[in-house]
Amino acid sequence: MKKIIGLCVLVILLMTACKEDPEPGTVVLNFEQKVGNQALQFDNMIYTSPAGHPFLVSRLKYYVSNISLHNTDGTSYDTDIVHYREEGVDETKTLTLEKVPAGTYDRISFIYGLDENINVDGGLENTLTNINMEWPIPGDQGYHYMKFEGRYDSLATGVIKNFNLHTGATQGNQNYIPFTINLPSPITIDKNSWEVDMMMDMMEWLQNPNVYDFAEFGQAIMMNQNAQLVLKANGADVWSVDKVVQQ
Repeated sequence: MKKIIGLCVLVILLMTACKEDPEPGTVVLNFEQKVGNQALQFDNMIYTSPAGHPFLVSRLKYYVSNISLHNTDGTSYDTDIVHYREEGVDETKTLTLEKVPAGTYDRISFIYGLDENINVDGGLENTLTNINMEWPIPGDQGYHYMKFEGRYDSLATGVIKNFNLHTGATQGNQNYIPFTINLPSPITIDKNSWEVDMMMDMMEWLQNPNVYDFAEFGQAIMMNQNAQLVLKANGADVWSVDKVVQQ
């Protein structure tokens, strides 16, 4: 009997030893855009702003940074990644987070734009992309958070004008926006990979809680902190997580 008991104990110990520990995995973030309930199309005047202007989009570039995944146990997977997204440049659509510790994650947080620790002259690698995103206003420093550009038909009168929603830190004011977003359902990391679709609704820059009027603020807003504050307030509802899928 003692031999049988000893054998059973040995089998249990071997089974426990053979059980694999949870291992890190991968999370792929896809950065996508829409305009209200319509897909984003460049150079097609198919949208109407809340202020009543038909408009088109011709350019969209932006940074997101300080991306973190939050575990249900209270810990987090933090990065110092700065991701540049340019609509129309496919290689900027996806960001892969590697070696994400095993666990269950239910939230993602990030900064739209760049915080004051990064957003200084020379704060980013000296690439052509980053140089083209530099903030050119004398006395300020750093980079644009976003370039959202296009044209609008002023109140559908046939008078076509340009708009440039260029956001950033101006006159010493930090205008970046921190986000924390719940995932539609928790994801469990254990030697696997997940895709998370991040969705920017560009129409939200123009509404909620403020109606942003292209005609009121004009083409150039980089030195206009009032315009920056309107966009910062509206931007709180710009991002959502569209879906999560295990690969």
